[in-house]
Amino acid sequence: MATTNASLISAERRSAIERLMVDYVHAIDEGEYERWPTFFTEDGRYQVTGRENHARGWVAGMLLCDNRDMMIDRIYSLRQVNVWEPHTYRHVIGPTQVLECGTDGVHFVAKAQTNYLCVRTMHDGEQKLFSTGRYLDDIVFEAGDGGEVPRLRSRLVIADSNQVDTLLVIPL
Repeated sequence: MATTNASLISAERRSAIERLMVDYVHAIDEGEYERWPTFFTEDGRYQVTGRENHARGWVAGMLLCDNRDMMIDRIYSLRQVNVWEPHTYRHVIGPTQVLECGTDGVHFVAKAQTNYLCVRTMHDGEQKLFSTGRYLDDIVFEAGDGGEVPRLRSRLVIADSNQVDTLLVIPL
C-alpha cells in the first residue's frame, strides 16, 4: 500500500469510515445479523482473538471467518442450527482512529482502530459486561451506488480477555 499521512484523509472518507463503524454495531445490536457479512469485501476476513494472544503473535483465536461466504454460513447456523440461550448485545464504540491510508493500486485503503465495549442482555433481563477491546480494521473503498463504499477487508477483534463466559455466538 502506498501510504500517506493518516491525518490527510478527506472529511468525506473519514465520515464514511465512522458511519461504517456505527452501522456495523447497530446491525448486530438490533439482531439484523444477515447484514453483518455485507460490511465486508467478498474476501473479507473476520477474526476474534485475545489481547495476550495478539501481543505474542499467536494466530490462534476464538473465531475465524476467511471470507464473506463463511460469515453467511455462520449466520445461517446461528439462525437455523445452533441451540443457544437467547441474548442480545449493546455496543458502545469510541472514536475511530485512522492509523494509515493510501492506495493499493486500485482502491483507497485505510487501517483504523476503534475501541468497543459490549454488554450482553439475557432473555431474563440480566445484563453483564460481555467483552471489551478494540477493532483493528483494514478498510477498502469499493465502487458502489453513487460513489465509494467503505468495506472491511479484514477485522481483527482484539478482546481484552482471552476468556468469554459463554459461547461466542453473535459476532462482536
